[in-house]
Amino acid sequence: MVLGLVFCAIIVIVGVSGALYSYADDIRDYERAKYISSYKTPNSKALSIEEISAKFLEQKPNASIRFLSVRNAKEDLRYIGISAVENDKYGYCEINQYTGGIITDSLKSDKFFTAVMTLHRFLSFDGVNSVGKNIVAVTTITIIVLSIGGFLLYLPRLKRNFFKSLKIELKAKGYKFLYQLHSVFGVFTLIFVLIMCFTGLWWSYEWYRNFLTKMAGAEKISFATGEKMASGSPKELQKIVDIAGETISGSYFIRVPFNGAPYELSYGNDRYGAYNLLKIDLQNEKIVSQELYKDKSTGQKFIQNMYALHSGQFFGEFGKALMCISSLSMALFGISGAMMFYRRKRKIKTVKV
Repeated sequence: MVLGLVFCAIIVIVGVSGALYSYADDIRDYERAKYISSYKTPNSKALSIEEISAKFLEQKPNASIRFLSVRNAKEDLRYIGISAVENDKYGYCEINQYTGGIITDSLKSDKFFTAVMTLHRFLSFDGVNSVGKNIVAVTTITIIVLSIGGFLLYLPRLKRNFFKSLKIELKAKGYKFLYQLHSVFGVFTLIFVLIMCFTGLWWSYEWYRNFLTKMAGAEKISFATGEKMASGSPKELQKIVDIAGETISGSYFIRVPFNGAPYELSYGNDRYGAYNLLKIDLQNEKIVSQELYKDKSTGQKFIQNMYALHSGQFFGEFGKALMCISSLSMALFGISGAMMFYRRKRKIKTVKV
């Protein structure tokens, strides 16, 4: 109980921010489509990848392109994003497919959800905060301990009268009502909260990523974005798309490699996270290898779908809604747990007096 009280505020922040971010893509897409469509005329022509990336570098001459994503949407719209390093700072920009202009600052939803995600991961609004990141990680572990411990404490009640123990007496008051609210919601959301926490630690600790990757029998994933990475030039990025040619199906994502390594192009949008991978040798202008999602092992699919599992998108819209509710319920657990602790302490003091 004391452990929960110490981390109560952070649990509420992480839970509420996670719930808010659940539908970030849907809201962003709505605003993106509305904004980009305003530039579309009968004579409008979408720019090529080379033209788009060149115009991006004109606006940000000190930037080095590290990732480029293209996501196809309805009515011939494409959502284009470029991740780049500029003055030692990493940033992501949305690009207008008709003008090549950076539209990130014009999208209110993008500013809002960027702030929400930064708060969710780093307890900050101004970028990466290593202290905040570690506090969130420790809080995540705390939630795991409290969730499993709380379930074990409530298990005898479930065994005695399963259906009655899953009901909340609306007429109940005070500590009894808080206890039922805390426990019943805890039982219903336990699995989803644990999935969120165990997958969330993937972004917190490198040793944890390496452990899961090794257990899954997957290739080690590098998150490095430093000087060893090349900077994608407009001509190179266009050539990658041209080489991939008809192989590309739907949306795709280009990762600029470490110097000397092949480019990586992920594609496919039949289901969130179920993407295929092309490795392209730019010097010889050929596809070195192709990894299809359907041919991967269960462990490799698990690693590839880490974010899809964390957000619930792995299970479609229904799964996303469940994760949103479960994330929001963590705020309920934090607040109700703190209130129960306060009431119990007050009762003890009253009895002593």
